[in-house]
Amino acid sequence: MDENSQDNEGNKKPISLKRKLLIFSFVLDFFIVVGLVYFYGVFPRKEIQGLENGHILVTVGKDDRATYEFVTKKPKDWVTLKEMNYTAAHAIVVSEDWAFYHHSGYDLGQIKEAAEEALEGERTRGASTISQQVAKNLYLTSEKSLSRKLKELFYSTYMERNVSKEKILETYLNIAEFGPGIYGIKNASQYYFKKRPKNLTAREGAFLAMLLPSPKRYGESFREKKMTEFANKTVDNILKKMVRAKYLKADQLEKAKGQSFLWEANPRSSAGLNDSDASYQGDTPSNTASEKPKNKRKKVVKRGSRKKKRDLTGLSLDKKGGIDEQLRLEENPEFDDDALVEDVSGLEAEFNVQ
Repeated sequence: MDENSQDNEGNKKPISLKRKLLIFSFVLDFFIVVGLVYFYGVFPRKEIQGLENGHILVTVGKDDRATYEFVTKKPKDWVTLKEMNYTAAHAIVVSEDWAFYHHSGYDLGQIKEAAEEALEGERTRGASTISQQVAKNLYLTSEKSLSRKLKELFYSTYMERNVSKEKILETYLNIAEFGPGIYGIKNASQYYFKKRPKNLTAREGAFLAMLLPSPKRYGESFREKKMTEFANKTVDNILKKMVRAKYLKADQLEKAKGQSFLWEANPRSSAGLNDSDASYQGDTPSNTASEKPKNKRKKVVKRGSRKKKRDLTGLSLDKKGGIDEQLRLEENPEFDDDALVEDVSGLEAEFNVQ
C-alpha cells in the first residue's frame, strides 16, 4: 500500500524521511540543471570576461538612446584611465560608489540604507555600485523588478572576479550618459568644457559627477549658463568627499570651490578659470611673445646638464601638477567611513540610459 494512502480511519500517513530526501534531491538537481543551462547558454560570461582586453562601442540613435556592442578594437571615442585626469575621474568615483575599491560588486551598507529608507517611506534609491551599473547597462534592462536586481548582483559579482577594477571603471566612464545623446567622458569633456579628459579640473570632474544620476534634470545649470544653488551645493559636497578620500589636498579645496566654468555668465574670475587651474590640469603656463626676453643670445646647455624645469614658485611642474603621486590611492584605498554620511539629497545611485 502507498505510503501516502489513507489508513483505516481515513487519515493520511506522514511522508517518510526517505521520500522527503528524494523530493529534495530532485528539486536540487532541477535548479542545478537550470542554473548550468542559464550560465552556459544565456549568461554573457564570455562577453564579461572579454571586457578586460576589449571595449564597448556606443551607438547613439535619433532618440538619443544608446546601444552597446562589444568590440576588440578601441573605438574613436574611447579613452583609457591614463588618458583621463586622475583627480577628475575619481570625483565621479566618490560620488557614485565611495567603496568601489573595497567591495566585490555590491555594497551591503548602501543596500541596507536603501532598504531602511524604503521601509520608512522615503524616496528609494538603487544603491547600485559602479560594477552593477555597468552590468545593467550592458547586459540587462532598466526594468525595476526584483528579478532584474538579482541578475544585476550576479552579473556584477562575476564581473568583479574576472575583470580588474581599473577596467570596470574605465568601461563605466566610457558608457555613462552625461547629457542628451552625450555618452562617455570624452564627449562630455568636449561638450561641457571644450577639453580633453586629461585636462579636466577637480571641479569639472565634480560637475560631471553631479550630472550622472539624471543628466537631463541636473543639466539645468549648463543650459542656463548659471550654477543653481543645488548644483553648487552638490559639487562642493563632492569636492569635500574628495579631500576625505585623499584624491584632493585640503589646501586645494578652496581653490577648487572658487573656480568658475567657462560657460558661466557671471564667472568668479574675469578669466573664467583662475590660475590654480594649471595645478589641476597639469598644464604648463606658456609665455606670450611679450614676455619673452628680447635681444638675448640663447644659452647653450651642455648635454646631460639640463636641470628639471621649474616654475616661479620653485616647485617642479610635475610636483605642482594636479596628480600628485602622494595623493593617489592604492588599488585598495582606505576611506573614512564617516564620509559616507553626506547630504546629497536628490541624487540617485544609477545613471540613466533611457
